[in-house]
Amino acid sequence: MNPSTELRDLTIQIAQAVSDGNVAVLERHTSRHPGTAFLGTDPDEWWTDLAGLRHALVGQREAGVTLIPGDPVAYQEGEVGWAVDHRMRFRVGEQEGPFRMTVVYRREDGGWKMVHFHSSIGVPNADAIGVELPT
Repeated sequence: MNPSTELRDLTIQIAQAVSDGNVAVLERHTSRHPGTAFLGTDPDEWWTDLAGLRHALVGQREAGVTLIPGDPVAYQEGEVGWAVDHRMRFRVGEQEGPFRMTVVYRREDGGWKMVHFHSSIGVPNADAIGVELPT
C-alpha cells in the first residue's frame, strides 16, 4: 500500500462539500454500485444509495452542520484506497464535537468514488458498555 495525497485531498474536499452543501461534489465522488453504504454517527444515519445520502446532506446543511477536517491519512493499493481521520470535528451552531471517520474509495470510470463511509463518536468503553477494556 502506498500513501495517497490525492485521496487525502479528496477526503478534505468531500468534508468541505458537506459543510457547504455542495451536492455536486458528493454526486461526482459517490459510487452507484450495490453494496455502497454510508454510516453516520447517529444509529439512524444509515444510507445505501446516493439519494438517501443526498437527502441527509441537504437536511444537515439546513441544520447548520459544518465539518472540520483534522489531519486525514490516506493510502491506495491498485484500484482501492481509503482515508482515516480521528481528529475531525463537527459544529452545529455553538456546539462542537469530535468524531472519527473512515472512507473507502474505489477507482471507477477514471475517478475515485466513495463506496463506504463510516463515522463515529469515540466513547470510552466504560461509558458505552460499563467495562474498561485494555487499549
